[in-house]
Amino acid sequence: MAKKQISKEAKKLKDKWKSKQWYPIVAPEMFNRVQIGETLSDDPVKLKGRTIEVTLQDLTGDFKLMHVKLKFQVSDFSTSEAFTRYVGHDLTSDYIRRQTRRKRTKMEGVFDVTTKDGYRVRLKPMAISDKRIQSSVQYLIRKKMMDVVNEIGSNSSFPELVSRVLTAERERSLSNTFVEECRKIYPIKRVDIRRMDVLGFPEVEATDLITSIAPVPPPEPAEVEEETETPAPVPAAE
Repeated sequence: MAKKQISKEAKKLKDKWKSKQWYPIVAPEMFNRVQIGETLSDDPVKLKGRTIEVTLQDLTGDFKLMHVKLKFQVSDFSTSEAFTRYVGHDLTSDYIRRQTRRKRTKMEGVFDVTTKDGYRVRLKPMAISDKRIQSSVQYLIRKKMMDVVNEIGSNSSFPELVSRVLTAERERSLSNTFVEECRKIYPIKRVDIRRMDVLGFPEVEATDLITSIAPVPPPEPAEVEEETETPAPVPAAE
C-alpha cells in the first residue's frame, strides 16, 4: 500500500502550529493581576493590541454582576505572560431591556471627562424613572448628571473612578451618587453606567511600556585615536 504523501503547504502549516504557545492574559493592577484568559501566538510581539472580554462576575465571583462586560487590551508582554489595561465596559442588552418597561422614561447621556492623572474617559449613564416625565425635567436631570461626572471625574484618579463605576457597594458607587443628586429634581428609580470607554491614555503610560524580551543593543566601540609620531627636530646648521 502506497504511503500517503503530505503536501508542502500542509507540512508548513503543521510546523507553524507547533511553533505557537499559550500565553496567560493578566488583568491590570487595579484588578489584582488575576488571570482572565489565554491566547495563542508564535511571537509575543503579536500579542500587543489584542482584546479580551470578561464579565465582572468572573473577577469578583458575584452572580449579580454577570451583566457587566469588561474589556481589556494587551498593552505589554513578557516571554511567558501578556499584560493588559482596562479600556472600558458595557452592559448586556438583555439587562437594559429588563429595565425599560412601559410607562417609564429612560434618560441617557454622553459625558467626557479627564481624570486628574491624565486619562480621557467617556461615561454613558442611564437613568430610569417610575413614571413618564416631561422633556424639560429630563433636561435638568441630564444637566445634573453632567455636573456629577465633571466634579467626581476630574477630582479622581483613573483607578478611583473605575472603582466607583464598577463597585457593588452602595455607599461608594457612582450610580448611587447619581440617584441621590437626581432625586432632588425628580424621584428616579435607578441609574446605571451603561457604558464606559477610555478615549486616551497619558503619555507617561505610553512611553513606559517596555517589553522584557526586547534585545539590548551592544554598546558601540569607542573610537580610538591613532597616535601619530612627531618628527624629531632637525638641528640647525652651524
